[in-house]
Amino acid sequence: MTSVLSTRRAGPRAVLAGLTALATLAAVSTPAHANRPVKPADRLVGETRSSADEPDEPEDTGGVKTFAAQLSQARMAPYGSVAPGEYSDALADLRGLPGTASPWQEVTNQPYDADDPRYRDPVYSNSGGGWGNVAGRVTGLAAGRGYVWAGGADGGVFRKSLTSGHATWKPISDRILALSTGDLVYDGHADTLWYATGEANTGGTTYTGAGVYRLRHPRTGSFTDADRVGGDELESRSINQLKFDGRGMVYAATTRGLWRHSTDPARHRQPWQLVLMPNPASDSDVTKPYDNIVNDVLIPPRDRGRTVLANAAWRSGAAYNGYYLSTAGGAPGTFARTPLTGLDDADVGNAEFAVSRDGGHFYLVQESPAGLAAGVSALKGVFTATDVRGPWTLVADSPELERSGSAIGADQDYPVGVQAWYNNFIEVDPSDARHFYVGLEEVYETEDGGATWKTIGPYWNFGFDCYDPALPDGGCPATTHPDQHSIAVSGGKLLVGDDGGVYTRPLAPARSSEDAAGHATDWTNQNAGLRTLQYYSVGTGRDPDRRGYTVAGGLQDNGGSLLRAGARKQVSPFGGDGGDIIVNPRNGCQILNEYTYLILWLTKNCGVSDGTTSAIFDVTVPDVNARFTAPFRVVRGSRNIGDGASERWVAGGNSFWRHDYGFSYTPAQAAADPSRGWKPQYTLDATGLRLIVGMDAVADPAAPADPARDTYIASWCGQTNCNSAGFTRGVATNWGGTWTELDLTGLPDRFPNNVVLDPYDRTNSTIYLVFNGFNRRFIEGPGAGVKHVYRGKLRKTASGVSVSWTDLSVGFPDVPATDVVVVGNRLVVSTDLGVLVADRRATAATVKWRRVGPPPGAKPWSLPLTAAFDLHVSQDGFLYAATHGRGIWRTPLALV
Repeated sequence: MTSVLSTRRAGPRAVLAGLTALATLAAVSTPAHANRPVKPADRLVGETRSSADEPDEPEDTGGVKTFAAQLSQARMAPYGSVAPGEYSDALADLRGLPGTASPWQEVTNQPYDADDPRYRDPVYSNSGGGWGNVAGRVTGLAAGRGYVWAGGADGGVFRKSLTSGHATWKPISDRILALSTGDLVYDGHADTLWYATGEANTGGTTYTGAGVYRLRHPRTGSFTDADRVGGDELESRSINQLKFDGRGMVYAATTRGLWRHSTDPARHRQPWQLVLMPNPASDSDVTKPYDNIVNDVLIPPRDRGRTVLANAAWRSGAAYNGYYLSTAGGAPGTFARTPLTGLDDADVGNAEFAVSRDGGHFYLVQESPAGLAAGVSALKGVFTATDVRGPWTLVADSPELERSGSAIGADQDYPVGVQAWYNNFIEVDPSDARHFYVGLEEVYETEDGGATWKTIGPYWNFGFDCYDPALPDGGCPATTHPDQHSIAVSGGKLLVGDDGGVYTRPLAPARSSEDAAGHATDWTNQNAGLRTLQYYSVGTGRDPDRRGYTVAGGLQDNGGSLLRAGARKQVSPFGGDGGDIIVNPRNGCQILNEYTYLILWLTKNCGVSDGTTSAIFDVTVPDVNARFTAPFRVVRGSRNIGDGASERWVAGGNSFWRHDYGFSYTPAQAAADPSRGWKPQYTLDATGLRLIVGMDAVADPAAPADPARDTYIASWCGQTNCNSAGFTRGVATNWGGTWTELDLTGLPDRFPNNVVLDPYDRTNSTIYLVFNGFNRRFIEGPGAGVKHVYRGKLRKTASGVSVSWTDLSVGFPDVPATDVVVVGNRLVVSTDLGVLVADRRATAATVKWRRVGPPPGAKPWSLPLTAAFDLHVSQDGFLYAATHGRGIWRTPLALV
């Protein structure tokens, strides 16, 4: 969930790690070559400024929310409870569709170098920060017998040898129901890898799973559907942790209760047993999806499975938050909420446990809902105990860890633990109970039981005395990517998984090394070939300097990537999170990139900079309340009013905006215009609570340079982050000459993910609208019983504009849709589980959907079973799909 924006103020660079509402920007005085991070309180991953939510809070009555208000009052969109088995049925329907002959080719399988010195913009890039090659978010990590297994947030499990000098990562879960990762555990005695699906970070782009899988001999094998443990009981749930009691039981801490199952292979098919559900009635109550979240389990090894302690908590605070203790072997009905001595029972949030190998020492890192609500550090503290009931002793808090050599801090409005609800781990050295690690935004280590600490994996190297942008490596030792999620210890190595992939270093203090500040100098980057990048968008354009096309995209956690024609690696011209993107098809080095919230950055030379001058400038849309990843598009068939060599743009937040200059816009024009060239065309509502989700725009062929003759359309949602109890949605268009809200009677009350004008209808009266499920994907997944694809026909009437809708969802698997494009007579729709195609001229009675390409996992040229967020029809003859977990893929347009 890393997002880092740097912005120049008077004198030194101030840096904002913009995981937030961008409420505060501050500059600090720093030494030469020091880029000190300055960051406001964090946002929730993949969401708009409204973030942590509690469904029962009063509705805000209007006005644009401050970040704090949005943090406390976000809501969920309408959703239905997905029954066990529906997820499997939806996937079975998808697999059962006939496929086209289109082979998919992975485009972003080269290393992604975030530190390339040729792309070191002094304001907008994070090059030189020390992360090296990066991958997507790794939420599960296991190691043993010389191998490591990494689970991508929505990319599945990859395997790699740690002992072979030429080993590469190999995907081993592409043939099963879900690629979203909750946890990975390797049992070396049985040579078995346990895979818990469903990422449980409760962010906007975390997805539910299909249960737990068990793979024998994982050093050579791959997962199949037959490896699923139990039945469909854990479908449409997310799993925080798997923990074993050593007496034949494995516990799964899920977003919907605590479950357990026998580890006996002979009982593989027996159903999972529910042992703890804090609020049983809420599991079937569609208004209360956060009432039964279990985060972790602690089982003292010396108690032979009799004592089981669970942390159950919603990050923003809830009546059930607390610790639940069973002294009867974890059986159903034996858990009781139990205050633990030394802990504040009134402020219990998300917690993670660890236990020493001898079973005599326990460790805990805990989030504070009160801190989260206050917009300060969300870290309650790091605690140790010798009895699970306590007393628990505080050994570290946010100020203590900040003093340990951290690159972040409260003085930068970004204190240690600001994201403790989202990224946290704790693990102990199996050979030394006083030596343990904590992962938050950074990686921390203590060798004396918590008496002293050091930041062995700082957030980045900006601001440190060693940093020098003129040096290829930035001058400092390599560090880990920010935002830690998973950890493993094996073979004398420490392995951590974070928002940038996997990093390793020696475990034993006698073999590891740090500099005088306590920063590790011996991290090894393991990310080359770990293809788990989480894209929101993709764009292409002819490379002006090379033969072929550039491919650019916006990513969760890892900025904007760029693959030049013929290049052997990707680079990162834009830092921070990435969102939507526009690439000039005639000049692929002209790129408009979104940071967040319609903060847009423009480069005309691919972002090439040696760090002395900026190659990028700001063209932010002055909207009052855009979504975290808000849409912007070209006006198809238009000519800008500058040089006429590229198209004009539109963008959508609370208002629909137009930019007439496009890529002809200059830094001088931007500096002279506070609106950066953007002109409002239509505002959804006066409160600022309705937000554009999808949009399209077409110029009049008879007047391509006349913006007044453009046709616009936008789909939107509201209120309060599109998650509220008062959820609304709509489609607005200027078709017919005036802006009109179209009648959506009878259409799903869901998230209208995108809407497009049919490019082959010269009257622009034919539109296509696709529905996702909701803003927060972890609430439910495929199988919700919602239709997803519609064609609309616009007509003028005496009273304005009317629309008639045709349901094209017949035969469409019950899978949320994300994007729609028209390719000749083909209507192509991306979904949470792949890409589908049908004849755009079909009726509800004749429509026949096909899968684009072979079934997932069936062939090397199959598209992985992951969410495809964006489709792009490229002039190089390919259809590109940006997936949110397995990078960018393409297939020939002629074969779709």
